[in-house]
Amino acid sequence: MKSRLVWLLLCGIWGSTWLFIKLGLADLPPLTFAGIRFVIAAMILCSLIAVRRVPLPRRGRDVMLLAVTGGLSFSLNYGLVFWGEQYISSGLAALLQSTLPAFGLIIAHYYLPGERMTLPRIVGVLLGVIGVGVIFSNQLQVSGPKALWGGAALVLSAFCAAYANVLVKAYGLKLQPSVLAAGQMLFGLVPLLLVGIPLEGNPLHLHWTPMALVALLYLAIVGSVIAFLL
Repeated sequence: MKSRLVWLLLCGIWGSTWLFIKLGLADLPPLTFAGIRFVIAAMILCSLIAVRRVPLPRRGRDVMLLAVTGGLSFSLNYGLVFWGEQYISSGLAALLQSTLPAFGLIIAHYYLPGERMTLPRIVGVLLGVIGVGVIFSNQLQVSGPKALWGGAALVLSAFCAAYANVLVKAYGLKLQPSVLAAGQMLFGLVPLLLVGIPLEGNPLHLHWTPMALVALLYLAIVGSVIAFLL
């Protein structure tokens, strides 16, 4: 029961992040916006790890897992999400990202012996995608080539996130959740900022409106720290 309640809370949090990403993108460029989100979140998580004296991974295999999944789940996934949502509605973004379980079902079939593809699982995934489509049916417009590329970016982001999730379940279950999230963020935020700052400008000179700050802090604290710990 506890795990189900946590899952429902997590659904509510991540369901709301699409709106705050869209609000922030009205004033902030996508890659730098995503990178700063995870700088803030990683700092908070690292502080929690230090205060609680959570043991850090020492095996090279664990560090490599953090690097690979951080690149997939944060650099690629969130970079594509933030870039793509500039050109499509938050509802359409949510629908396209909901293909993540479909990719996860396929990838897990090859990595996790206990999670083979079955007809009920396939039907469940399809029903989930259709359900999100019904909820956001009034926002599913696609207009112009940029919207098409934005939609493609969201589908690719779902694949990257699904791959990272399966790798974590296959090889990283012994890692503490806070260490896992912080490590992935630290590895993932570097490419976002290395690419974002030269292309999008000095973060100090961005258009920091009150709404942009609210969106950033919500995504960093609620959508990242709290969500990933859950």
